[in-house]
Amino acid sequence: MSEKRKGIPEVLMEQGVAAAARAARVVLEDPRGQEVLAAAVGAAQKGKRQLEEVQGMVMRAAGLPTKGDYDEVAKSMARLKRKLRDLAKQVDAERKR
Repeated sequence: MSEKRKGIPEVLMEQGVAAAARAARVVLEDPRGQEVLAAAVGAAQKGKRQLEEVQGMVMRAAGLPTKGDYDEVAKSMARLKRKLRDLAKQVDAERKR
């Protein structure tokens, strides 16, 4: 089998990925880079939490269910499914007696 030659886009992509990896390694090896990265991650997480809070307030104001509401329903359904399985096992055991 002949090996397919890489085109310009593939070569550029490989070189770009290699350059990004080298830059990331330099940043992560420098304590200042680590601090900046940690601060950026913290800011992003805080922003995401704030966005979710505002989103929830808007959804509740509009009378729509929030992600938390869906999560609660999903947990309740999981509990009900487990309970139903347990009850079905008990019924099957009683039938076999």
